[in-house]
Amino acid sequence: MISNNAFFHQVRFLIKEKRSFAAFRNPESNLLECYVSSDKIPKKEANPSGSGFIIKPFNPTSGGYLISSNNIVSTHYLKNKESRALSFFEEKFPLDFKKNKKQYIDDVTSIVDQISFSDLIKVVYSNCFEFPLKSENTIEYFKNILDLYPVAFCYLFFHPEEGFWIGASPETLVEIQDNKISTMALAGTKILTDSNWSEKELLEQKIVEDEIKKTLNPHCQNLTSQELQTSKAGKIEHLKTLITGFTSKSPKEIVAALHPTPAVAGVPKNKAISIIAEKEKHDRSFYSGYLGKIDSKNCALFVNLRCLQIKDNNARLFVGGGITKDSIPEKEWEEIIHKSRTMIDALFK
Repeated sequence: MISNNAFFHQVRFLIKEKRSFAAFRNPESNLLECYVSSDKIPKKEANPSGSGFIIKPFNPTSGGYLISSNNIVSTHYLKNKESRALSFFEEKFPLDFKKNKKQYIDDVTSIVDQISFSDLIKVVYSNCFEFPLKSENTIEYFKNILDLYPVAFCYLFFHPEEGFWIGASPETLVEIQDNKISTMALAGTKILTDSNWSEKELLEQKIVEDEIKKTLNPHCQNLTSQELQTSKAGKIEHLKTLITGFTSKSPKEIVAALHPTPAVAGVPKNKAISIIAEKEKHDRSFYSGYLGKIDSKNCALFVNLRCLQIKDNNARLFVGGGITKDSIPEKEWEEIIHKSRTMIDALFK
């Protein structure tokens, strides 16, 4: 265990040397770890194996990376003492959101129509906002995220060919510890000032919960859903149901069954994915994939949400939302703008 200053000095050295690493902190923890790759530039693999930090994309057949746990640097992270009054104004953000709006509204309208006249129930449609950054000071961005989102999975991943991926995910994909399995159904979004959940949000969350349980049932025993709760994620809230049980399956087997979940793809899964491929104009890459610690028996993996990629002083910010028959396109647009604040608050202060 080293000091915070020594930890970030080591991270700066790794960036300077262009050596891959993954720095991360689990939700509600102050343990900040950095897994350092033994290979300066690890190769992308379809099925990375071993013990360490794994990052995989939305497309399960595409390659990802595993950084071994053989070389770990860690610290007990202390929040910066300076208070940070954060506000959001589009004027200080170097991107005109409005130029993306019409295409997004048109696509959501089309998806709602397809849902209304087919067996589709839900499609998760995302957008990618691209903009320049004056600075590529990712360490300071990472510190901002750590300070702002103590109950999220916060991470900074670097690979010379991928650039930086950075995020604060509110969603667990799956945790397995000594055969006990836990996951969550996380769906529905509202800003903090809205008092009540709409029927659309409640239905969307129930769809996700039911599909996850149906998927896990053949692989688990004694699956139990806890009471529906509201979960705060930055300046927005989600509906969340924790699901627990027991499994004799390996993490890889469970992940293969779960990913991508209906919270990031849709229902039915394959048909929703085909709509995503047709409508989305960007490659999701690691957005809505998964990442975290894994070995042959245990794991703590999170869905890669509220994230962006930084490369060559340019940023790609990914946000999405669940579209159902009750979706109102204008409100879906407002939702992804609110979700974008998670990363914008960390970048522009």
